[in-house]
Amino acid sequence: MFAPNWSAKAEYLYYDLGNSNAKMTMIGYDSADAGSDAYFNGSSTTFTSRFNGNIVRAGVNYHFNFANAAPVVAKF
Repeated sequence: MFAPNWSAKAEYLYYDLGNSNAKMTMIGYDSADAGSDAYFNGSSTTFTSRFNGNIVRAGVNYHFNFANAAPVVAKF
């Protein structure tokens, strides 16, 4: 608490969800060789992505003093 009824907070979070890999293969067609197996593997590429990050949070709190409040008394 830095003043009566007031406090501050700070939080840091690092997360790492790992890697994701994907492979893409391009398939082509060779029209000059149409009599036999005309398909061939043109090229292949692998993509890798990493999922991680940082989160920083900060806040200020006000604490209400309900415990020391005067009780409500009914007057008849």
